[in-house]
Amino acid sequence: MRRILITGTSRGIGLELARQYAARDERVFATYRTPSAALKALESVRVTLIPLDVADPASIEAAYHAVNAQTDSLDVLINNAAISNEGDERLGTFEQASMLSMFQTNTIAPVLIMQRFLELLKRGATGKIVNLVSELASLELRDASYAATYCATKAALNMYTRSLAHDLKPLGLTAFTIDPGWVQTDMGGRHAPLTPEQSVSGILRVIDQANRDANGRFFRHDGAEMPW
Repeated sequence: MRRILITGTSRGIGLELARQYAARDERVFATYRTPSAALKALESVRVTLIPLDVADPASIEAAYHAVNAQTDSLDVLINNAAISNEGDERLGTFEQASMLSMFQTNTIAPVLIMQRFLELLKRGATGKIVNLVSELASLELRDASYAATYCATKAALNMYTRSLAHDLKPLGLTAFTIDPGWVQTDMGGRHAPLTPEQSVSGILRVIDQANRDANGRFFRHDGAEMPW
C-alpha cells in the first residue's frame, strides 16, 4: 500500500484522484480547503481528510503535522489545487490582487508543499512529486492572450519543477508535471472533451509508469511528452 498526498480534493480532478487511488486500496491523504459532500463520502474508503489552505503557510505547516502524526513516509505527492480568475483577462483588466492570489496558490504553494513534505517523501518507496499544470503552460503551444496570468502561473510551476528536479535527483526523488487535459470540471466547463474519470485514469498510468528518467519532464495525461 502506497501513501498518497493529494491537494485540492474537494471537487473535480482532485476528488477523482482521491476516489481512484482509494479504489486501489492505497492510503490517501486528501486535503481540502472547502468541505464537500462528495469528499465526505470518501471517508469510508480509506481516505484521510486533511484541512489545508495551500495559500497559507501556517495551514501547510498544520497539514504537515497532521499527516506526519499518521505516517512516517509518503510515496507520492500530487499538487493539484489551483485557481483561475473569473472572466476574460486582457490588457486593461489586470489587477494586482488577483494576479498575486493566482501565483500564491498555483505556483508558490506547490513549491512550499514540496519543500515541507520533503522528509516524508525521502522515506517513501517511490518518492514521486507530481505537479498538475496545463497545456496552457507550454510557451511553444501558446497562440492566444486569454487567461494570461493563469497560464503564467502554470508555466512558472513548470520551471520550478524542472529546476528543482536537479536538487531532488540525488535524494532519490522524481518530480515531473502533467497536463490533465481539458476536463469537465468547474474550471474546464461542461463542454470539455474529457471526463474527470478519463483524465485521472490517464494521470495514474503516467504516475505508475514514471521512473527516474521522468525527472524534470512535462507529460500529457495520455503519457505523451509535452513541448515546453
